[in-house]
Amino acid sequence: MKLTSKMVLLTTMIMSSLTFAQVEIGDKQFPEDGKVYRPGQDTGFDQYKSKSLLGTKRIVLTFDDGPDAVQTPRLLDILKKYNVKATFFMLSEKFTDKNMPLIKRVAMEGHTIASHHHDHDNNNNKTESQYRAGLKDSILKVAKVMEEVNAPSREIYYRFPYGAYGSGSLSYHHFNVMKEVSQELFGDNCINFAFWDIDSLDWLKPMDQKDVIANIISNVEGGTAYNMVKGRFSGKSKKDKYTISHPMGGGVVLMHDIHARSVDTVETLLKTLKQKGIEVVNLSDVEEYSYKGKECRLLNK
Repeated sequence: MKLTSKMVLLTTMIMSSLTFAQVEIGDKQFPEDGKVYRPGQDTGFDQYKSKSLLGTKRIVLTFDDGPDAVQTPRLLDILKKYNVKATFFMLSEKFTDKNMPLIKRVAMEGHTIASHHHDHDNNNNKTESQYRAGLKDSILKVAKVMEEVNAPSREIYYRFPYGAYGSGSLSYHHFNVMKEVSQELFGDNCINFAFWDIDSLDWLKPMDQKDVIANIISNVEGGTAYNMVKGRFSGKSKKDKYTISHPMGGGVVLMHDIHARSVDTVETLLKTLKQKGIEVVNLSDVEEYSYKGKECRLLNK
């Protein structure tokens, strides 16, 4: 095939954009060293999406709000059956003596345990001291478990409840506190915050298994997806069907391991992903979340 000048120009533009995207990834998911974040201005999370997964047919499965004494073991059994690894964003208020064997099981079976803060309250409603205490508690407990089970990798991932941070009503910014807590615990900028690209909406009761799976697949391949909208006249929420014509082609998926209906969906989801050639990868294998050889170990605490 003979290349025209227009084709050469198009190819050059595509390669340039790919190079730019690669440069943009960097350490984007860490709070930037030397930057003072501003409440109400440094916020949102579109800029923190997983660009490296776009168009790859690769996803990361993440599960929030656990551990749950009943549902988390069920989920672990399913993941083990299909040899799939996931990331569990846990609330440290659930790190009780009763739950500790389960938490350690998650880590020992090769999954990633991560922090979802101490509780699930909106951090935009907390004072700086309240946020700092909850963050430190959750990060310290997660890191100690990884030490106790001798986890080969010690990546420190954190997810804000509701994805809420940086409100303009606050006198402080969460990222600045995050850097200070990280320096105190690790002597380095080690806390890698992780939002999500694909919300499965598994937490909404009207969503059945087919809806949840469709919400994930449609973001990878395109097609029908579902959301909740308020009725024009009734004002009540109802399920609404829509079409994704320009899918992302991959990303970090948000699910939950505290609902039976969510865990019930996972086995069918994994079968569907395999049939469609969609690969499930670890969070640490994603460019944006890679520590690139950085070692994060707790100081003497």
